[in-house]
Amino acid sequence: MRGIFNWIHGTRDAERAFAFYHDVFGVDLARSPFAGGRATAPEPIRPAAQAGSDPLVWDLTNTHGARFRTVFMRAPDTPFGLELSEFFDIERSDRAPNPWDPGAATLIVSVSDLDAVAAKLKARGTPVVTLGGAAVSTPAGRAILVRDPDGCLIEVRQSGVAQTSIEITVASLARAREFYEKLLGFRQAGTRTANAAELQLHGLSRGSLTETTMSIPDTGVTVTLSEYTVPAGAAPPPTRFDWKLQDVGSPQLQLEVSGLDGLIERTKNAGYRFLSVGAKPIQRAFGRFVFAIDPDGVLVEFVEPATR
Repeated sequence: MRGIFNWIHGTRDAERAFAFYHDVFGVDLARSPFAGGRATAPEPIRPAAQAGSDPLVWDLTNTHGARFRTVFMRAPDTPFGLELSEFFDIERSDRAPNPWDPGAATLIVSVSDLDAVAAKLKARGTPVVTLGGAAVSTPAGRAILVRDPDGCLIEVRQSGVAQTSIEITVASLARAREFYEKLLGFRQAGTRTANAAELQLHGLSRGSLTETTMSIPDTGVTVTLSEYTVPAGAAPPPTRFDWKLQDVGSPQLQLEVSGLDGLIERTKNAGYRFLSVGAKPIQRAFGRFVFAIDPDGVLVEFVEPATR
């Protein structure tokens, strides 16, 4: 494991999703991280009518016959890119996750003025998940949990340090750690139990939340694994996702690796599934790509850049 390129989610409408992130968080269009010196300007959003198709991408994403388009974005003070993927001419699900559903993912955005951002969210009619509909005080600062236009979860957190991180809901911390820590080499930074305010933040009045924070090697990026206990009657019961890449809201973690063939074999031998057809990587001029599936259905793309 050498780093992270992009955090990606499937969208139902690329223009609408980009407008939300641009207007609320100052996210701008960017060029592909694989463009190298061949491109200097951000890539515009390709019109839906011009969405392309590619047999190699079909194999990579198991979306045979579909058309697709991608939108590359860059957020301020964020050491990884954001990306939207939109697919056409293929069946796709559209179930917005509850924070406690295994396979749900949350983008955590720290801001210097939470009230100003909350006002923008309210003006757009953004759905709020936090009980009471307003920010709550947590050990990490005042925060509120909302949904983007695709139903994806975003935690907006008041902080003097601008940073962006990722949270993944898991059915079992022990099982998820086997994948991220033992297989991929993420480094554990600690485990804690959330308090009542943090449950309220995530839309629960009762239950428990245990969080393990991990760091991606050689980066400043953290990934939090969150395991919930939801008492009967407190909320809809946790429902696991079985994400397909084309699904609206599908979370995708794009990681930079070396020794891809060995990693694929270790992943297979450990019993994990692959999304890519035959677990075979596709070859591009700028590298090799394959999609694995973590224990909770989150799609994890291994990218081995071409040797320069």
